Amino acid sequence: MSRSNDLITERYDPKGMRAHAFHLFSCVTLVITGWYMAKQFNMCTLDSWQFIPYANLRLFHMFVALIFIMAVWILIPYNLLTSGHLLSEIFWIPDLIRLKNLALSLVGRAEYPRFTIVDEETGHYENKLHPFIKFMVIPENIAIILIVVSGVIMYDPEFAFWQGSVKPWILYVVGYVSPWFNMSAIGFVRTVHLWSMYWFVVELAMHFGFLGLDPRTLKYFNAIFVRGTEELDQYTEIVREPHEEKVVKKRRHPLVVLK
Repeated sequence: MSRSNDLITERYDPKGMRAHAFHLFSCVTLVITGWYMAKQFNMCTLDSWQFIPYANLRLFHMFVALIFIMAVWILIPYNLLTSGHLLSEIFWIPDLIRLKNLALSLVGRAEYPRFTIVDEETGHYENKLHPFIKFMVIPENIAIILIVVSGVIMYDPEFAFWQGSVKPWILYVVGYVSPWFNMSAIGFVRTVHLWSMYWFVVELAMHFGFLGLDPRTLKYFNAIFVRGTEELDQYTEIVREPHEEKVVKKRRHPLVVLK
């Protein structure tokens, strides 16, 4: 192993940069419009919060929700699969070891671990995310699932199959739980949607706040939203190890390449 020697490598390709841009835009927009609608709905008056009509804002909210779902559950996973590094961005045993070494380094019992690990020969990242950031993906996606499911239940399209079969069945099941909280079924779903949004906001605050503690935050920001590349510094571990790639025919690109 060796330390960084001023290499510049691609941290995010154009697909990854676009996916994260869509993710950021949709997150911020959904939080603002969702909170606005919640306040407007709860005030229960026709002339409250009428800067933007409720119906128009709701339509825009649903449109941005589609962008959010596409970015989180389609674009980002697809990019990870086709890059061949899906497993390197999932919290796993090596990340537990890095967290242990991080804790030990605070009391002088271990060297502070380098979380960015790059193969010098291939330019591939063996690890690019802090283990705590990886771990936060788990509760973050639980919040996203609750937000999406509750949002779909509240959505009220005007076609018979949904109105006559799906939505009543879902609310029938939720109706077994909602009385425990002294709420109606739809009121319980609306509350889950709102508080899952607050949960997600806390996750975002921790995500940006944690990254903000790193003096290289601007470098990460430029890599993910501006240039896609980063200059490897003394905090980067450079290794030379073989990187197995799936052999494919000329002019073809594998759909999925797992390391």
